[in-house]
Amino acid sequence: MISWQEAKSILNSLVTTYGTEKVSVRESWGRTLAEDITVPRDYPDVHKSAVDGYAFRHGRKTYRLTGEVAAGEKSGPSVEADETIFVMTGGTVPHGADTVARVEDCEDNDGIITIPGTIPAGDSVNLAGEEARKGEAVIRKGAVIDKGLYPALFYLGKAEVEVYKKPRVAAFVTGDEILEVEEKFTEGMVFDTNRRILESCLNSVGITPDFFGPIGDTEAEVANAFKEMCRDHDIIISSGGVSMGKYDFVKKVFKEHDFELFIERTRIKPGSPLMVAKRDNKLFLGMPGYPAAFLTNFVFYAVPLFRKALGVTDFENKIHKAILKTEMKARKGRMDVDRAVVTVENGRYCAADPGSQLTSHFINFAAVNALVLIDEDKNSLPAGSEADMILIP
Repeated sequence: MISWQEAKSILNSLVTTYGTEKVSVRESWGRTLAEDITVPRDYPDVHKSAVDGYAFRHGRKTYRLTGEVAAGEKSGPSVEADETIFVMTGGTVPHGADTVARVEDCEDNDGIITIPGTIPAGDSVNLAGEEARKGEAVIRKGAVIDKGLYPALFYLGKAEVEVYKKPRVAAFVTGDEILEVEEKFTEGMVFDTNRRILESCLNSVGITPDFFGPIGDTEAEVANAFKEMCRDHDIIISSGGVSMGKYDFVKKVFKEHDFELFIERTRIKPGSPLMVAKRDNKLFLGMPGYPAAFLTNFVFYAVPLFRKALGVTDFENKIHKAILKTEMKARKGRMDVDRAVVTVENGRYCAADPGSQLTSHFINFAAVNALVLIDEDKNSLPAGSEADMILIP
């Protein structure tokens, strides 16, 4: 059994990316850039007006109006020292002009424009190249194409972008006790919850896994499924079958497929069972069967792993500080990861116990949106204390 820090270090050393590909910018939402984005020209490419107003050479009070420039039009002839041209917002400032005065601040007397003396030289002009210079790297690879970056790529005229390929992920759930939700419940059975945890967590990072099973608790069924998944997938995830139970065959099966075992258990509660193995470029993650332990382990260990596999530079879970509204249970000697209901009060995160931390309970995850992290050198934390926490994606 190893610490969570050792487990994180091992996982980070094992995870790789899976190549790159060019995609249309229109299909790039949620992908991770595999190239630095450079500016193809100065931005803006010419001096542009920040307002609807009169472009002029600073130094006089009155000017003769000689023309007009709309956004997207070329600037036309230069203005002389006593001339002004009306320029719309975003329009090119004519050669010879260095300042723009807002139309509402000026007086027009039959084409003679009076400029207020309070307007400084250079006012309301966006200078060529002031946002970025041609060839400048403005976005670094490893950035996720999201609500800010996606339109910025269009702004820069990028028709295609280089992105990291998504890993091909296979997932299977073991257990003869598992039912599909459409099936009739019988005593002692459970509905397949962990598949839905996988779907929701992986969808949050843009991955759609292929599911196998539920697979029965026999060595032959697990071996056959494992063989099929190894053929076409990069990362394989199992739920259940990794503890010390009588019917837990997963460990034996992947050893037979020449996977090297790196992790078996970690000092974390809930979710101590974490089996990690690798063969060539194929990675295996064995997760616990209890849904509460499975979700905790998956958010804590696997979500950062998948972000890194997707090429995300800042892949680790963000650690936030929260004030505890209730006591959070913990025990020295292990990392306790307590489920929590987090709200924002007076600009700060506040975390409360949802009512139960039992691994066998799961219903309160319907309200849980965060995990409080209590290090192995601490016991339970009282209400009012500050604690680290991560938000569930």
